[in-house]
Amino acid sequence: MGSVAGREGPAQSVSSDRASAEPPRSLGEPELTYRTLVEGVPSTILYIDATDDASTNLYTSPQVEEILGVPAHEWMADPTLWARLIHPDDLDRVMAENRESNVTGRPFVAQYRIRAPDGREVWIHDEAVLVRDDKGRPQFWRGVMLEITQQKRIEEKLRQSLDILRRTMQERRRLLTRLEEAEEKERRRIAADIHDDSIQVMSSVDVRLQMLLTELENADQRAMLEGIHDTVQLAIERLRNLLFELRPPALDREGLVAALRTYLDENARELGFACEVDDRLEDEPPDDVRATIYRVMQEAVTNVRKHADAGRVTLEVGPSDGGIGARLVDDGCGFDPEATQPEPGHLGLATMAERAEVAGGWCRVESSPGSGTTVECWIPLEMVP
Repeated sequence: MGSVAGREGPAQSVSSDRASAEPPRSLGEPELTYRTLVEGVPSTILYIDATDDASTNLYTSPQVEEILGVPAHEWMADPTLWARLIHPDDLDRVMAENRESNVTGRPFVAQYRIRAPDGREVWIHDEAVLVRDDKGRPQFWRGVMLEITQQKRIEEKLRQSLDILRRTMQERRRLLTRLEEAEEKERRRIAADIHDDSIQVMSSVDVRLQMLLTELENADQRAMLEGIHDTVQLAIERLRNLLFELRPPALDREGLVAALRTYLDENARELGFACEVDDRLEDEPPDDVRATIYRVMQEAVTNVRKHADAGRVTLEVGPSDGGIGARLVDDGCGFDPEATQPEPGHLGLATMAERAEVAGGWCRVESSPGSGTTVECWIPLEMVP
């Protein structure tokens, strides 16, 4: 309220017995001590206003001259000065809050800018409460104005820094998203080349070796050729595994769950654990969402293969909160995700989280030694550009 000059008069419930609110005529020793105390508080203006229609200022501490450049006697003498000095962008809001306090008698609390006569812009935090007598009749408004200009400047610098950081993070996310897209595109191209060229050539060689085996009668030559045949078969198998790691054909042909099921089944057969896949998808997600979830869960399955020593692994995939969620649970040996020095191989956890966050989602890992591991991720259907 400042000097509270310019305030509208209070409602009947607040303004009754207005005549009793008169300026004090004299100050005794306690009052003088109190005034000496309050007038020594830096960056703080204390004031007392009457509850009459003009909101007569009864007292304003002399700090008003130091803070706002207005002598206390001028502040008290001009009933329109407070409103005139409030910044135009803040005036309507402050006056509305002021009217509400007058009508209801509730405390007045506002932050606003004052345009000081010397051209400075001063931020003020203003609070006032209605003081009543023993019978509940309004006596006067008692308020305090705190200068918070420095605080506001710091807040503005912080806001600007946060805006810069937010834009930087958004640009970083866009860059990482483009890199992820480029990586998946390159994976798809290399996988296609391996399938259409290397595997086809190796398969053709394998067919010719089998034909030669049927024609040879020399045992030593047949044994040598069978060794070459086994080596070619192994090379073809490794190429197929590499193809699946790069970009499984099932991901594009049959969809997300089919590709994850195939990858999980391959690892289950190799390591001997039981596995179960719960497919709750109603529609196949977009390609970028499908690829992101596949990569995160692929890394989770890889961690099971390398570290878990699990007997059973379950995978759930389905819609969730405007996106797609996936959850992989194993009953293996578990580990401590909060370990300051993670074991070799667990660095993939950071990659999983980073990949999900770049897509606007999240990835969480819950585990403890001897209690298995749960990896859960969520990716929005509309990924962050």
